[in-house]
Amino acid sequence: MSLTIDSPPNAAALMHSLRDIGYELDTALADIIDNSITAGASQVNVSFETDPVIKVAILDNGDGMSRDELIKAMTIGSKSPLVERSTKDLGRFGLGLKTASFSQCKRLTVVTRQFDQTWAMRWDLDQVTKSNRWDLIQLNDDVIADIYQFNQLKDTGTLVVWEECDRLLGDANRNNDNHMLQKFDNAENYLGLIFHRFLDKLPSTVSNLDIIINGRSIGYVDPFFRHKPATQAHNLETIKYKDVYIKIQGYTLPHHTKCTKEEYEKYSLGSYRDSQGFYVYRANRLLIAGDWFRLATKSDLTALTRVEIDLPNNFDSEWHIDIKKSHAKPPEQMRDQLKQYIDTYIQGSKRVYNSKGYRHKGDVTPLWQLYTNKNLRSYQINKDYPLITQFIAGLDVRQSSQLKQILNLIEESFPIDQLHVEYASSPKDFKTKHTDEELERLALSYLENFAELDLQNNVDIVTSIFETNEPYSNYQNSWLDFLNQIQG
Repeated sequence: MSLTIDSPPNAAALMHSLRDIGYELDTALADIIDNSITAGASQVNVSFETDPVIKVAILDNGDGMSRDELIKAMTIGSKSPLVERSTKDLGRFGLGLKTASFSQCKRLTVVTRQFDQTWAMRWDLDQVTKSNRWDLIQLNDDVIADIYQFNQLKDTGTLVVWEECDRLLGDANRNNDNHMLQKFDNAENYLGLIFHRFLDKLPSTVSNLDIIINGRSIGYVDPFFRHKPATQAHNLETIKYKDVYIKIQGYTLPHHTKCTKEEYEKYSLGSYRDSQGFYVYRANRLLIAGDWFRLATKSDLTALTRVEIDLPNNFDSEWHIDIKKSHAKPPEQMRDQLKQYIDTYIQGSKRVYNSKGYRHKGDVTPLWQLYTNKNLRSYQINKDYPLITQFIAGLDVRQSSQLKQILNLIEESFPIDQLHVEYASSPKDFKTKHTDEELERLALSYLENFAELDLQNNVDIVTSIFETNEPYSNYQNSWLDFLNQIQG
C-alpha cells in the first residue's frame, strides 16, 4: 500500500516567490479593486503618501467581511479555480489580494467592518521569513486605530494597506514623489480602461463605480470610441460554445484625421496599430486589450479594427486566464469562428484607409511616385514634375547633373523606417495636408519665382497646372477664381 506524506510548502520561500509573478502597480491595484466590486462597493478610494515613508491604502464601501471570511481571504489559495462562482465574482484563484499586494510591499494589512464588528489581519513578510511559518497576525484595537486611513472606514467596507513598499521605491537618483506620481498616473489610465464599463455613468446593466485617487475621481476610456459619429459599429453576433452564446461585436474606429489630437491621444491607447484586436471582458471587467491571438497579424491597414467579446466567468479555464487576469487564449473550438469574424471586420478598416489614399478623379501629377524594381518598392521624386523640369531647363549640363544627384541623395536618405514608427505611434503629430491658405501662398511663390507665362493672358494654362499637380491639386476652392482675384 502506498504511503501518503503531508508536504506543506516552505512558508518563507513560497511567500517570496509570490512577489515575482509579474504584477505592476496598475495590475496590482486592479486586482484589489476586483475584490471591492465583488463585495458590492460603489466607491473605492486609493490613497498614497511618500513622507516619511511610502504607504498605500485601498478603501471601499462594500459589504465587509466576518472574521472567518477575513481569515479565508488572507489565506494563500483560499478558493479553488474549479469552484463555480457568482456571475459578479471577478476572482478566480484565491490569490489576487495576496499576490498583488506582495508584488508591491512586504507588509499587508486588511481591516474589514460589518457595522459593529471590526477585524484586522496582517501578513508581514519579514516575520514569515524569520519564523518560516504561516504566521497571520490578528491585530488588536490599539494597533488598528493607528492604521493608515483607518479613520475613513465607514459602517461597512474593507481597507487594504500596503507598507514597507520596497517595490515602489525609485532608484537613488530619482525623487520618490515624482516617481510615485508617475506610477499612479500610469495606473489611473490603466484603471480607467479596465473598469470603464463600471465608471461610465450612462444607463446600463453594470453597477456604477467611483474610483478616487488621492481625492480626485478618475475618468474612463471607452476603447470603442462609441460616442464618435464616425465610429462604425458592426452587427452584434454570437458564438455558441458549450451551450453558451458568447457575444461578439466589431467596431471600425474613425481615421485619425476625423479626430482632434486630444481625442486621438485618449482613444488610440498609445497607437491605433498596437491597440487593434480583441477586447475580452469577463463580468464586465476588461481582461485583454488589443490582441489577435495569432489569428491575424497587426498591420496599418487593419489598425482601426477592435472587437468586443463578453465571456461568462465560468470559462476561465478554457480561455487560460492567468492570475493577473491580463492574459487569455481562446479555446481551439472557437478559433475558426473568431477568424471568420476578423476577416469580416477588418474590411471596414481597410476601406477607410484605402479611401483616405484616394485624392482626385483627374490625372494628377504627384511629386513623389512609388516605384517597384525586382519586387522591392521605393518612393522617388518625380523628375517629370513641372516645377522640376522647368528649373532644369534653365541649367547648363553640369548644373543639371548636380541637381539630379542631389534629388537622388534625398531619395536614398529618406528615413522611411523612422517615419513608419513615429507616424504609426503619433499620427496627429504630423502635418499631412496643407490648408487652402498655405496652398495659396505656395502658388504665389511659384508665380513669383518660376512662372514665365503672362498670367493675364494665360490664366487657363496656369489654372490647369495647379489643378493637375500636387500639392496644389489638393486646393478645395477654385484656382481660376483665386487667380482672377489676385489679378485685381
